Amino acid sequence: MDNEIKGISCEVKNCVYHDKKDCCNAGHISIGNEKAQSESETKCKTFECCDTIVECE
Repeated sequence: MDNEIKGISCEVKNCVYHDKKDCCNAGHISIGNEKAQSESETKCKTFECCDTIVECE
């Protein structure tokens, strides 16, 4: 995948868009929870889970 989003760091190693450099390769992202009151309440709606972390890398 070569859709790296410059300036976006992602540490979610079991996401199909995560790469070994902690970059997001989704091309675009969507962040959700319109009623968030804190950082911990926001969520990446673009997340897609891999079966295993090794598979994602």
